[in-house]
Amino acid sequence: MENYSDSKGRTEEEFLAEYDRTKYDRPAYTADNLLLADCGDGLAVLLIRRGNHPHMGQWALPGGFVNPNEKVADAAKRELTEETGINVETEQLITVSAPKRDPRGWTVSTCFMGLLSEPIVPNAGDDASEAKWFKIDYLAAGDVYKLKLTCDGIDLSAEMNVSRDAGGKIDIDSSEILVNNGIAFDHAKIILYAVESL
Repeated sequence: MENYSDSKGRTEEEFLAEYDRTKYDRPAYTADNLLLADCGDGLAVLLIRRGNHPHMGQWALPGGFVNPNEKVADAAKRELTEETGINVETEQLITVSAPKRDPRGWTVSTCFMGLLSEPIVPNAGDDASEAKWFKIDYLAAGDVYKLKLTCDGIDLSAEMNVSRDAGGKIDIDSSEILVNNGIAFDHAKIILYAVESL
């Protein structure tokens, strides 16, 4: 193999020895899980009630931080099992990266999706104080969408101004949550994106 030198005359080995990993700011990396199930009269999504800050007490997709040297798919599976006791196959849905999506700082998340023929009873654990299946309903009036999630007398909702990419898909990072009632982070946008992608 030919040994190349850069403009400073360095080999790749010399370049890597001098490389400063702190030169560029790096986001935290998380993995989320969006499980959808047929609840007989529509779709339901699995959510956990957050037991810790930020958004403590609000409902979120099961997920968490990717550990050092851990594949994101493995992190998603681990978090799903830890927070809900459920272990199912999922596929990568989307990566979201808007700089202010998490109040703790710049956080990029890859979301994995699983489709189930019926809900599996969850068992909340780790930093999830509860886990429940919520029935999904939404209405659209132009670019404004209203998402409603209901379960056992718990009503969650969000109103969003939806932006779309050139292919017509929801652009999560450019869409805006106008009103939020009980859904943590930008997870209302991810739920709407997943339902529209089916």
